[in-house]
Amino acid sequence: MVPGTASLDADDRRRPNGQKGMMDTEQTTPDCTDELENRVAGLVAGGGGTLQLADGVYGLDRTLVLPKDVSLCMTPHAILRARPGFRGDAIVLKDAGDAARHHPGGWIRGGVIDGGQQPLTGLKVVRTSRLEIADIEIRNATFKGIHVDAGYEVNISHVRCNNDLDKPYAPGSIGIHYSSGDSGVHLAHIIGFETGLRSDAFSCHFTQVHVWNYDASQGPMPYCFYCNGHCDTYLQCYADSPTRAGFHVLKPSQTFIACRTYYSRWAADNAGAGVLVGPGGGHGTYLGNGYFAHPEHKLAKAFDGNLEGTTILGESYRDNVVMGGRECRIPAGDGAGAQPPLTVSGPGLRLTPRATPPGPADG
Repeated sequence: MVPGTASLDADDRRRPNGQKGMMDTEQTTPDCTDELENRVAGLVAGGGGTLQLADGVYGLDRTLVLPKDVSLCMTPHAILRARPGFRGDAIVLKDAGDAARHHPGGWIRGGVIDGGQQPLTGLKVVRTSRLEIADIEIRNATFKGIHVDAGYEVNISHVRCNNDLDKPYAPGSIGIHYSSGDSGVHLAHIIGFETGLRSDAFSCHFTQVHVWNYDASQGPMPYCFYCNGHCDTYLQCYADSPTRAGFHVLKPSQTFIACRTYYSRWAADNAGAGVLVGPGGGHGTYLGNGYFAHPEHKLAKAFDGNLEGTTILGESYRDNVVMGGRECRIPAGDGAGAQPPLTVSGPGLRLTPRATPPGPADG
């Protein structure tokens, strides 16, 4: 074994007593909690390292805590599974401790964290910064997939938070939840939660996040993206099948570029909004986003709510299914200095329709 690592090998996982893991074909999942905790303690005693898990199923009766200098690396078919009657709120907890605010948090990479259809959080991050979470599936943790509760630069990439389509989510469930800022998500799929992605943070970046669910059995998804973070950015995100709004924007100065909203085929006809802006969510920027719906479940408004100081340009709307709220606007000053006035020198801006293309003198 490589120094600084702790792994369960294939021979261990095939042992009849199941003390070090079992293949997924077995009827029951053995409890590996003590074994994994002992391996983590050994890594800590040696100054830190990586807990490595090979393909197989590793049952947990309680939360597995990864301290400051311990990372987790799993092969694609390694599964950490919460056993029935699991004790704790999160299956895996990354907690670097009070004295480690600026300490590199390492990584959590690969494999599957399986909640076994229990109302749990798959992975929770507290008191940890500079952490990379990648190439992992959080499966059937029906309360939250990933919750970043503290720290900064906790970045997520190539992740799938997925609940079975034929099972209901837990009340108040969230696929990916950020409570702290200066972090980012790149390429994530979130399936089967009450809210797909929620940010209560600041200065976060969310790129290529696809949120959807199967309303008929999992339950409705009122908001795909709950945008409660100041100065967050959403790029090429897909709000798929909300029943109220694709993006619910509650804090100011957020940016949305090349995002899409598809209004739910289970929701009421001629209702909902692509972007619903709350009283404090103005002064945002929306560029090149798209809005569409099923003909029998038309979207009432592309934009609704407080659009004060908002820039909206280049939006696209599917004919006959987006009924109202179509906007194209550039703010021209609010008198209080929060938004400077729009000043055009000479014939540099022309908004009236023309039969022929404008010449150079027309702007």
